[in-house]
Amino acid sequence: MNKLRIFCLYLLLAGFFGLSAAAGNGEKVTVEIDFGSLNHPKLKIETNWKEGLSALEALQFVAEVKTHPISGYVFVDEIDGVKGEPNKSVWYYEINGEPARKVAIDQPVNDGDKITWIYKQDVCSPTKE
Repeated sequence: MNKLRIFCLYLLLAGFFGLSAAAGNGEKVTVEIDFGSLNHPKLKIETNWKEGLSALEALQFVAEVKTHPISGYVFVDEIDGVKGEPNKSVWYYEINGEPARKVAIDQPVNDGDKITWIYKQDVCSPTKE
């Protein structure tokens, strides 16, 4: 049983380091997480970039993320334990200081991009009356 666990761990690490090497040659993106008015320091983490990497995948490489689908779209609900609350505060993202124009799973990023996730007032959810 221990040999099987060691072998599985070996495969997992080989896959991880293989992906890391494949992304290689210094190609990186920076993911910044801004928790807004919460008492939590901003995070700024670099991760490897590869062709086809999405803004959501980059976030998932550096943080614990929970998502939910709505009508064929995938939205970020929670980052590192901070859950969005519709009509209050939710997670938005920018790329290189520009507001996103697509949901994160559909937004490819380029080598050198900075993806900033910001927990701020929800301005997109329909208001409850």
